[in-house]
Formats: sequence, structure tokens, C-alpha cells
Amino acid sequence: MELDELVRGMRVIELSAKTRPTAIRALAHATGLDDEGMSLDALIEAIEEREAAAQTVVDEGFAMPHGIVDWNGDWRVVLGRSREGVDYGVSGVAPVHLIALFVVGEKSQKEFHLEILAALAELLQSDSFREELAAARNTRAIEQLLCARAGITADGHRQRLSRVPRINTVLIGQAIELADKLAAQALLVAVDRVDSVAWDPLAHWAGRLLVVTAQASDELPIKRDDTHLFDVSHESLTRMDRANLGLLLAASDDLLADEAVVICVTGPGGRRLDSITVTRPEGQLDAMFGGRTTRRSAQIRPTVILRTLSLAIELAAEGREGQPVGAMFVVGDTGRVLRHTRQLVLNPFHGFSRTLRNLLDPSLGETIKEFAQVDGAFIVQADGMVVSAGTYLVPKASPAVKLPSGLGTRHQAAAAITAHTHAMAITVSQSTGTVTVFRHGQIVLQLERATAIRS
Repeated sequence: MELDELVRGMRVIELSAKTRPTAIRALAHATGLDDEGMSLDALIEAIEEREAAAQTVVDEGFAMPHGIVDWNGDWRVVLGRSREGVDYGVSGVAPVHLIALFVVGEKSQKEFHLEILAALAELLQSDSFREELAAARNTRAIEQLLCARAGITADGHRQRLSRVPRINTVLIGQAIELADKLAAQALLVAVDRVDSVAWDPLAHWAGRLLVVTAQASDELPIKRDDTHLFDVSHESLTRMDRANLGLLLAASDDLLADEAVVICVTGPGGRRLDSITVTRPEGQLDAMFGGRTTRRSAQIRPTVILRTLSLAIELAAEGREGQPVGAMFVVGDTGRVLRHTRQLVLNPFHGFSRTLRNLLDPSLGETIKEFAQVDGAFIVQADGMVVSAGTYLVPKASPAVKLPSGLGTRHQAAAAITAHTHAMAITVSQSTGTVTVFRHGQIVLQLERATAIRS
């Protein structure tokens, strides 16, 4: 196989996964074979069988898992890049930054299996070239590097990758018609990548477009006004929860007015779309941000809410060291909150400067995840400053707090503390991975972890 053929058929994605199983799942999903009727679990099982037979870490920072599956097609290749590195679970092996997954159909095994192995080895054998890919600014930059290596134009590569399922084009056209008839303020499309969006019907539509993607791109395939990209790289979320998170991001940028109607187009996977939903997010946005006036007065900064949600979602999806983790963040109205607390352990944030303990600093993320294993809550100021961890909540019982059956003491405490203060509480369920947001003693948002095949 020539390098140009390999690169033209390769898909490049950004990996947010921290462990090998979650990275393999993200790469397997990106092959798009689930859109062709193959079970994602069956695909992963085939990859894991090969993984058990032979170690696929082929060089420092680089792995090449693969599988042979019951599929009538020929081959698929997905290259995943992780900036922070993926723990591949192999003793003595450093985090992996590049993972090239390829899948071959059983009927095409003899023709393509060894050829793809050889072509990938040739393409990615250089340590310096792999370092360039790992350090590239975004997936488009990675594509350009691969194309230059193979001697083809990047435009040719993107043209091959941008095959949009026909159902996407049909649904986008119907969603535009519905948006016009309802005078909707925006049309939201939740997909994995911008090249999965049916841009042709959108080219001449003048409405506001919100694109929620797993990998936001700096460039769009077409020039279009009033288009806003939101990177929601949490593949563990269900389809509607990814859309809901996109609505929160849009509202935090003042792109949604009160009483706005939004048309949401989603699907079971990040590439194929299959449903249109009409939503009025006003109630949820008011509960999360306190209404438009409060949003501007910044009682709790929207960026702090969104960053805390992001950390909670990551904890729910990844856990810690392979084990599920429960957690709680209490954000805002810190003075009142602290009157209802006592410290379970020595506060690990005590004595550190304010610049080192703000949630908005990405470098604090791993520290937060590590301390999430300690019993108790994180207490966070409205500006994102972490006051304490391992803090026990002892609010007075409130008769106004009524929660669905099955929720444990963590949720009860979160509801009670928000009933007695103006704080927001965000919990992660250790048993289900559900992220729940409480305000005024009530649940205002729930983000559920998707099942094995994302819904």
C-alpha cells in the first residue's frame, strides 16, 4: 500500500481519554463502523483479542492496536493524538501520545492486513516526525503533516474524509425548515467533527448555527456568518446531554436570549444524525446561571460552573486508577457554606497561594481528580478558587428537600446545602457515573453516562 492511499483513507481525532480502554473505545467509535450496523462492543472485542495476543506498543509514545472483524468492507484507519498522554497499562511504558488503530474486514485480511502494518510503520517510524504530530496545534495541522509526508495535498485528504451520511443532509434540511417556521433563535447540531455536518443546506441559511463537536476546528469547510463552535469532548455523555452542555456553553457566551426556542439535531453516534428536538432551555439556563441579569453580575462565574461540570464529567467517565470515583463540588456563597461544614482531613489546599488553586487553571485538573478519592466535598468560591477538599457537610435538614428515591447521602447533602445557601452543588455518583447539579435544594441538571453504544 502506498503512503498516499493510506493517508487519504485515514481519519485523525483528538483523544481526551486518559486510559487505554477509553482510548480504544473512542478510536473504535471513530471508525464509523457502528453506523454500518456493527456493534461497537463486537468491534472492541476483536481489537482486544489482538491486544491480548501481542503487545501493540511499538515504540516510545506510540501504539498500533488493530483488529480483524466480520465486515464486508476493506479497512479503516484512525489516528488518535493525546496531548497529555494515555496510560496504556503496561509496566515500564511511558504514556502514549499517538495511537494508530486499524480495522480490516475478514474477507480483505490477506490483501490489506500486512500492507497496512507496513505502510503505518513506514509513515510513523521517525521519532522526530511522531514528535511533530504529538505537538501539532490541532487535527488539521496533523492532517497537513501527514499529507506532506505522503506527498499529497491536504485538500485532497479532507475531501475524502468529509463524506457525510445522506441522513445528515436530509435532517439538517428539515431542521432548517422547522427553525424558520418556529422563528427559532438557533439551530444546534451535535456531532463528533465539523466534517460530519451537512454544510451544503446550511450555506445559504441566515440563522444562528451552534455546532457542538468532540473536536472543534479552527477552520470551517465553508464561509458562514453567525456560526459558533463548541468543543464538548466528553464522549461518555448521551446525545442529549452533549447537546445540553452545548446550550450551556452558548448561554454563557450570551448567544441565547431568554425564552429562546432552539432546534437540536442529534444522533446515537458522533457522525450519524437521526433526531430533531425542539427545546426551550430558558428554565434550565435560569436555574444554572440565575437568569440573564444574574449571569452578568457573576454571582457564580459561568466559566467556573462549566469548568466544574467538565471535571465532574471526566471523573464520572474515567474514575481514578481504573476505579469509579464519587465526588462533590460546592460552588459559591462560600461564607455561608463554611458555617455548615467541618474538615474530615487536613485541608490539602491550605496555605497555597490563590494563583495555584484556581479551578480555571488546567494544570490543577489532575490534582482535583487525585483528591476526589478523599471522602468529603470540594468547597469552591464563585471565582473558581478552591478553598478546601475533604470537607464534610453538616447542613440542617430541610423539609423542602425532596429527592427521587435511590439517591444516597452525597446527593442528600448536596440538596440540603443548596437549600440553606445560594451555592450550587455538583455531584458525581460513584455507582452510576451520573453528574447531578443542585440549586435551591432541587436537581436542575443531570448528565448521564452513556451506555456501551452511545445513545
